[in-house]
Amino acid sequence: MKIAFISTKNAVRSIMAEAVAKKVSRLALLLPDIYSAGINPAQKVPDEVISLLVERGYSVEGLHPKDISAIPYEDVDILITLSPEARDSCPYSINHMRREHWVLEEVKSLKKEELSKLLEQIENLVKDLFKIS
Repeated sequence: MKIAFISTKNAVRSIMAEAVAKKVSRLALLLPDIYSAGINPAQKVPDEVISLLVERGYSVEGLHPKDISAIPYEDVDILITLSPEARDSCPYSINHMRREHWVLEEVKSLKKEELSKLLEQIENLVKDLFKIS
């Protein structure tokens, strides 16, 4: 199974979702391939995002902004968009067995409190995706 999280810049929301999904799926003894990408990727993941993920026990290895063309987009089984731009721009593929849009606010600042709130929302959505309480 392949799961992709797509946002606008692939710098905050989708990066967090990728990190959380990789950890949660391992804990659930599931082994899907998990990707994230952006429709207009940023140059880098903000240091504040990396620091928060590390602090919360998530691996940041290999996390960097990627364009959709850098992942096996057509072969993804579950496609989850995390921004209105991604939802409206991502082409449909017959191979996508499931497509969802998670409504997550774009962070207005990189303050720890705001990033932590966003990460908690993503953790809850990912746990629900994998049916973990």
